[in-house]
Amino acid sequence: MSEKKRMLRVGTRGSALAMRQTEMICAAMTGRLPHLRFEIVKIVTHGDRFQQKPIAEMGAEVEKGIFNTALEDAVLEGRVDFSTCSFKDVQSELRPGLQAVPVCPREDHRDVLVSRHRVPLAGLPEGAVLATSSPRRVSQLKAFRPDFRFVPLRGNVTTRVETEAARHDGVILAAAGLIRLGLEAHIRETIGETVLLPAPAQGAMGCEFLAGNVQAAEAVAAILHPDTQLCVSLEKALLVRLSGGCFAPIGALAQIEHGALRLRCRIASLDGTRVAAAEETGAPEAADALLERVLENLSRQGALEIVREARDALLPEG
Repeated sequence: MSEKKRMLRVGTRGSALAMRQTEMICAAMTGRLPHLRFEIVKIVTHGDRFQQKPIAEMGAEVEKGIFNTALEDAVLEGRVDFSTCSFKDVQSELRPGLQAVPVCPREDHRDVLVSRHRVPLAGLPEGAVLATSSPRRVSQLKAFRPDFRFVPLRGNVTTRVETEAARHDGVILAAAGLIRLGLEAHIRETIGETVLLPAPAQGAMGCEFLAGNVQAAEAVAAILHPDTQLCVSLEKALLVRLSGGCFAPIGALAQIEHGALRLRCRIASLDGTRVAAAEETGAPEAADALLERVLENLSRQGALEIVREARDALLPEG
């Protein structure tokens, strides 16, 4: 006799990308646990309500988690069994009772250029205007080309690709979102890490659930990807130790290459004139030691001061 289907309620934002990621996560779970079925519950977040407002103008609300707080509320209140998310949106300090886990293999972690010009980033015209609301992208791209100018960017991925790219010289986005939505044809250039190191956990999907929810924990455990989990967790740990957040211009990337763990971090001032960078490679089981060496190197270069200055400049007083 076949096992009875078990229903789990899944919380997600209603955007096309969030829905696509939720579908991917649920499909991966049923592939491993075919007795599961899912009820998708769309949840409107603070970030969704104010899509036209630049993130920099949301102030402290961003630090509280404009995309994940409402999802976490649904989990804590028992309205859903777990929520799905882009793992880079998960707050560094979770509320009591919550667990957050990166799941499935990570997608392409890099940033991309979408542009009406038929040239890569280096070939854009002098004084080109790029759309992005990420201090990390602004600071590193300023270090790459000081002549670049920047404007804030909001709206869903499709709007950014089809509308914003026509208004400016270029739009900077995460590769993973375009790939998952089948919008790869819009990518003018996939930007290398020597120019733009990604945000911690960029390209990784995740789930949040109550620690006591055994069924949710079982479903999530079935789709864990050990390499992704190790790398993403290390990047998040680096962000915490640097006192970073949404306003911190921190790029971090951990990768397992030929059995070795490679950890890189780059922090640039908002005007791009100061850059602190560090890299270490070692055995995956020595991840903690790699983290400490990278932090020590960054500290010697004044990274903490760069982070503090950027947050002070971007966060509203009080």
